[in-house]
Amino acid sequence: MTAWCELSFPTGVSKDAALVIADDRANVILDPLRWRMLEILGAGKSVEEISRILDVTDARVLYHLQMLAQTGVVVLEDGARAGERRCLPAAGMIRVREHLERDDPKEEAIPSETAFQFNQAFRESAEGMYGPRYQMSINHNRARLSEDQVAEFSRKLLALIEAYFPPGKGDPRGKKYGFYGVLTPIDLHPIEDDGQQESG
Repeated sequence: MTAWCELSFPTGVSKDAALVIADDRANVILDPLRWRMLEILGAGKSVEEISRILDVTDARVLYHLQMLAQTGVVVLEDGARAGERRCLPAAGMIRVREHLERDDPKEEAIPSETAFQFNQAFRESAEGMYGPRYQMSINHNRARLSEDQVAEFSRKLLALIEAYFPPGKGDPRGKKYGFYGVLTPIDLHPIEDDGQQESG
């Protein structure tokens, strides 16, 4: 089963009226962040403009625009600086075929059963199922880390997991707790990186 995703751009921005993508390039174009870039592209924007609108680094924007340019749906012009490079739609309209049923599903970032259990637990705790005395920790943190710091963090986190979660380490009288951690890069350094630490 297939469906079509379409975007239109201002007239006169390209010599091609329409561009139809029905091959493997669709998987590249339909990446959520790349599709969002196409949605805001209009008659064309610079790397810095897209970076500011989407609140991601210009290096990350440039990476995804280069991937889109390889598919032929955009044209990436040269600029004096990388951030000044402009991206233009390659056609007045693009139609991309989306495969709704795939024979080779990709591994989920968080298994659906795990996500279900955690979401259910959050609802139950909000309803008071666990009573007034229980511990819950929800953290969302971002920071610039070196590869050595990432390795150190992972070692320390694994040590804590090994101390509390293996069979026989917990308290059989206590409540059952779940922990699912993901440490992953979420953005690239800016193109003009000053080397300063970023956190928030």
